[in-house]
Amino acid sequence: MRNRVKQVFACLLSILIVVVGITPMTNSVVNAETTTGLQFTSIKIVESETGTVVADLLNGETPKLKTGVTYALNVSYSVPLNLQFSNTYLNLRFGDGVYVKTLPGATFTEGPVASTGFESLVKTPTGTGTSPYGYPGAGSEKSRSGDLKYKSKVSLTNVSSVGEICFALDDAYLNQDPNQILSNLFKLSLSTDATNDIDAKSFNAISTETFNYGFWNNQPTEAVSKGHTTSVLNVYNTGGKSLTRAGSKTTVQIVYPSDIELVGLEERGLYNTNGTVVSTTESGGFKTATVEWNEPGSYSGGLSFFPHLKVPANSTRANGSTFDVVIKNFSKTIWNDNPNVGRTSNAQEAKMTVTIMDGSTSERTKGYGLVDTMPNWALKKYDTYNVRLGSFLIKNELTTPTLPKTLEFNIDNADTAIIRGVTIPYAAGMTYGNIYWTTADGRSGTASPSVIKPSGSVSALITNEALGLGINDSIKTLKVDLGPIPASYDGIRPMQDLLDTWNPNNIHVSDEYYGWSYIPAGIYGSWKKGTNADVVSTIKFYTTGQTPSSTDTVKVVGKADKPRVVNGVGTINKTQINGGDSFKVSGRINDANWDWNPLQEPVIYMIMPEGFEYSNLTVTNGTLSSPSYVGEFEKDGVKLKVWKYSIDVGQETRGQYQPDFSIKSMNISFDVKTDKTARVKTYHINDFLGITTKDFKDIDAVIKREKWDASNWNTSKYTATFGEKVNSGKDMVSLSEGPGIKITQAYEVSAKSELLIPNTGKSYVYDNTSETAKEATTPVLKPGDDAALRITVRNNMTSQLDRVSLFVPLLKKDLNFGAGFMPEGKTELPLELKKVETTPNFEVKYIKLKAGKTYPINESPQPADYDIVTDPADANMIMLVSRSAVAPGDGGRVDITYKVGNDVTHLYNEKKNVITPVLDYNIGGNTSTLTREPAAVSFHVDAPVTRDITVKKLWKDHAGTAITAPVTSVDVELLKDGAVVEEKQLTAANGWTVTFDNLEKTNAAGVDYAYTVREKGLDASNDIKLGGAWYKGATSGSMDAGFTVTNKKSLTFTPMIPATTKLTVSKEWSGLSQANANEQSVTVKLFKNGIATSQVKVLDKDNNFKATFDNLPDTDAVNGVNTKNVYTVKEVDADGNALNAGDKIKLGDKEFVVSYDGAKVKNTLVNPKIKLEGDKVWNDANDQDGIRPDEVTVKLIANGIDTGKTANATKADGWGYKFENLDKYDTNGDEIVYSVVEIGVPGYTSHVNGTRVTNTHDPAKIDIPVKKIWNDDNDAKGKRPQSVHITLFADGVKADEVDLNAGDNWAHTFANMPKFKDGKLIKYTVKEDAVASYESKITGDETEFQVTNTYKEPVKPNGGNDPGKNGGKKGGKPNTFDDGGMALYSMMAGLSGLAFIAVSKKRKYSR
Repeated sequence: MRNRVKQVFACLLSILIVVVGITPMTNSVVNAETTTGLQFTSIKIVESETGTVVADLLNGETPKLKTGVTYALNVSYSVPLNLQFSNTYLNLRFGDGVYVKTLPGATFTEGPVASTGFESLVKTPTGTGTSPYGYPGAGSEKSRSGDLKYKSKVSLTNVSSVGEICFALDDAYLNQDPNQILSNLFKLSLSTDATNDIDAKSFNAISTETFNYGFWNNQPTEAVSKGHTTSVLNVYNTGGKSLTRAGSKTTVQIVYPSDIELVGLEERGLYNTNGTVVSTTESGGFKTATVEWNEPGSYSGGLSFFPHLKVPANSTRANGSTFDVVIKNFSKTIWNDNPNVGRTSNAQEAKMTVTIMDGSTSERTKGYGLVDTMPNWALKKYDTYNVRLGSFLIKNELTTPTLPKTLEFNIDNADTAIIRGVTIPYAAGMTYGNIYWTTADGRSGTASPSVIKPSGSVSALITNEALGLGINDSIKTLKVDLGPIPASYDGIRPMQDLLDTWNPNNIHVSDEYYGWSYIPAGIYGSWKKGTNADVVSTIKFYTTGQTPSSTDTVKVVGKADKPRVVNGVGTINKTQINGGDSFKVSGRINDANWDWNPLQEPVIYMIMPEGFEYSNLTVTNGTLSSPSYVGEFEKDGVKLKVWKYSIDVGQETRGQYQPDFSIKSMNISFDVKTDKTARVKTYHINDFLGITTKDFKDIDAVIKREKWDASNWNTSKYTATFGEKVNSGKDMVSLSEGPGIKITQAYEVSAKSELLIPNTGKSYVYDNTSETAKEATTPVLKPGDDAALRITVRNNMTSQLDRVSLFVPLLKKDLNFGAGFMPEGKTELPLELKKVETTPNFEVKYIKLKAGKTYPINESPQPADYDIVTDPADANMIMLVSRSAVAPGDGGRVDITYKVGNDVTHLYNEKKNVITPVLDYNIGGNTSTLTREPAAVSFHVDAPVTRDITVKKLWKDHAGTAITAPVTSVDVELLKDGAVVEEKQLTAANGWTVTFDNLEKTNAAGVDYAYTVREKGLDASNDIKLGGAWYKGATSGSMDAGFTVTNKKSLTFTPMIPATTKLTVSKEWSGLSQANANEQSVTVKLFKNGIATSQVKVLDKDNNFKATFDNLPDTDAVNGVNTKNVYTVKEVDADGNALNAGDKIKLGDKEFVVSYDGAKVKNTLVNPKIKLEGDKVWNDANDQDGIRPDEVTVKLIANGIDTGKTANATKADGWGYKFENLDKYDTNGDEIVYSVVEIGVPGYTSHVNGTRVTNTHDPAKIDIPVKKIWNDDNDAKGKRPQSVHITLFADGVKADEVDLNAGDNWAHTFANMPKFKDGKLIKYTVKEDAVASYESKITGDETEFQVTNTYKEPVKPNGGNDPGKNGGKKGGKPNTFDDGGMALYSMMAGLSGLAFIAVSKKRKYSR
């Protein structure tokens, strides 16, 4: 019994062991890190320049990429709360075919990074390690691929990188297929310190480029004798370098006449050997040989083919006949491309021509006389440069020297130009004869060949100065013996790529121009100043000793063209920076490559977008003028400031060639500093610099791109914005460069304050770190100056700002809202608010803080703290409020312009206003309030230079003896430049002495005022009656010494002098502010009894618009019996015509109505009525979604203030609107700036450009997934097709189609399908093409269609049973690990153990 128990126990134990051994250890790990929620939320590829989304990778889209475009990989991921304070990492891998251009923090250096959501760069990209042949070279830009790793900032629950990780395609990996697949090009994952490969992703991309090879005929012609072989024919392949597959074949075909022998096709650029002819076909008298080379695998391009073709010695071809040779069908295999199509030359061919010689001809030369079209600066500027004015190209087609040759020039038949030099053929070993020359003024002479200047190419130069002439002495004729032209000398080939269509048979050259060393026989000089006619010359090239024939003589022409300003070439010393950093631009303004680009009187414009400022501007070979501020402009919501510089080079020219054939170029450099308001994007030099010439439009100049360097070469993007103010409204060139510089910004909401001085363009950002810094950053204003306080808000976050408010104190006197707004105490200057301007996405509200309200730093006013007012004069603060959410990268701006009143005196000198704006914004319900940088303004006006003038009074009798004053007082008047400005009383009490003090000494021009004094009451004869006696008045002295007024008593008589009177006239203005009135002056004329007199007075601010006509006869009779005279005044116009009441007068650009009230002249501003019209544009796919309203309402804004007026734009009226009967001027007489805003339309975003209001609505789209389900026992019968065809119908009309296959898991999504049509919901259905042996059933709707295919067993004659196979029943081996298999396995193992024990026991008993 005991043994039996032991046996059962052993059996059960064995079963337990087996079961435990095979049970999966699903719970073997405990306390593992939880990474749930650490996942990507967005992965998109966008174009870096435009922000256009190329592909949403998480949505299954495959990016289609092009070379030459910079893309950004925008990534966002969430971090769960349990990992918020742990280390998390972003891991990326850029595969072969792309390279990284910029990274977060604007650095590729591993370590801490700033201005981003990452803490540090853990791994910088240094290559994939899988690219072959050592490509790309270590440290090169294109080696920045492979693995990249960033450590996220702790505490973040959402991490984003937008516009920071930028990359570009590398064409070395690309083939000619426009759908080339770049497999696993982007790999992304997240990780922690403990766990890798979290939410790992891998994405393909498609290259849409078609990379083909081309050909360039480097040597397209050759002459060869019978029995000989060609040796110089040469064709390059073009199309750039590529990575080729090792072990592949490079092939090309050569086509040649059947009677010509192909000796070999030699390649000297890469393989340096003859290729192997693998096949030859013949058709139509031509053979086509296919030649191949073994490709070892390389990064290469630029193969150079030399066809070696032998003309049989017994060839029947005629002497001088030709035949063509064609190279075509060039092909290389690209490394690891998918699909494997490589690159080919497609239909492109290179044709060469062979001329056959039979020995009967001793020489064969070819020549081309050219017509050169050149820029003519001398017509309207100066003749201080040389261009080519006609040329002759020469070639010796044989491999033997020619007979000795002579070259003669007869130049400029019409005497139009200054000819300063010619070129003649040159090759090493050539020996020349003497040079015989004449000049345009009749001189002649002979020069030694030693004056000839050889080049390293095909020509030598003879200049007028080398002949002993002056720099402006014009060569008329020149003759020189050249000796034999060497064998195979080719003076055509250096120029053939610039001839029209690369055809040397074309005689016209009108593109770029190579230097004199490339021209065998060229004529050089410039048009004479003020001339423009063709320069026509003849060149004779003939055998020495013979008389030249007509075939030896060619006509060459230099044609005048417009002056051309050609772009230069430059560089930026960095490729990426953060806002706040600097970079340097440098380059050469002219002659940066092969192009001829003479430039006279250069002018440059410095263009600084918002957030940029330049310094250290320098040029060489010229003197920069002081900058002239052109003004401020706005493009795409960004302000641009422009400064103009002229560069003084006198009457010289810059570039090639100078009159002495030297080259004098101009280099330019400047530094650019950015700040946090610079818009995030890639910038190029043409964003900052324009190059032109003085009077560009007047001289009818044009701009032209260089042939070889033309990336971002002009400023045409700004021309419409600048208008006539910059280069007379014409395009300018710049410095060409390709990479640009990427500006990134820290993830924050920025608000920058600066003080702008509109008339100078200077900008001041207040720095309060020291007294010196404060002084340097505070603009000092004068009376009449304007200053604009600009606040720029920019959302550099990756999330939208739901609401933005900006609080800006006004620059009024004696305001103090606490340290948060007035960091240096109360304001001290009284400035007048002139206007407020803001971007359309923000609105301005005027508020008045309640008394006593103050705020610390980083606090803003709350609604209960202020009242909204309509009159800006009542406000003490401006509130800028966003009209809608502010998207990432977007922002707003407000310009608050102030004017310093003319009445602000030197008593305010050194007073200062310092204010800080406060920014308040909301993101997802979280509000932040930040006090931003301060802005400051100060004031100074020189205290006027004054003088004091003392006046004394003396009383004398007729003999000159002092007497007692007959009265107790008299009045004296002080006159300034003849006009009475003040009067005082002299009395016995003040000792008959007074002083006029603090009198202005000089006027604005620095000229001394002339002050005089006059006793009041004197008649025209200077007599006055005092105390019953008459006295003669006289004034003596000077301004410096003082004046003495002497009254000398006259002998007793009764002078018959009429009584006098005076008339004081004043001016009153209606409709103008005092400041605007002070800019006016008027003239009034005195009328006596209705008749005009000759007396006039000018009324202006200097006399407070008041003047007095004195000493007017009261009557016209001395006894006073006659009727009193009546005096009146009338205003006169510029022609002196008197104006009656109701007449109009134009003063400046304004018109006034004149009226009179006694001696008061009133001018009332005429305020004409104007009309403002606009229209509404809809951008909503023709109202596809049916949500467009039938009318919208537009609000009228005047000077930034809502007028309360509205207008409706309706469908019935064609969406036009207008405001009528509008005042042109405001109450101050300033022209009103009208603008419009639209009352929001649900579902649309609004953009206002002038008076055009554009509403944009993105039509609703839906994605329609379709899924194939197979009900066929996993294709047990093998009947399932490779693919099925599904058609999508929209309202019964075919909309799209797709083939489903196993490669895409039998599923597809019809993406971005319209949800509505004509405002109605579209009904989508799908249909499957019939599938043999299957029944199809479609279920679902737009949310997901399921197409289920069920296999339909064909009916067999025996009912479907197959007795020869499993007895006609389905069968097969059981799977041990199928459902229930594990238990069966365990039971079988246990039974085996029992059996083993039983057998063992039986054996024991047997023994």
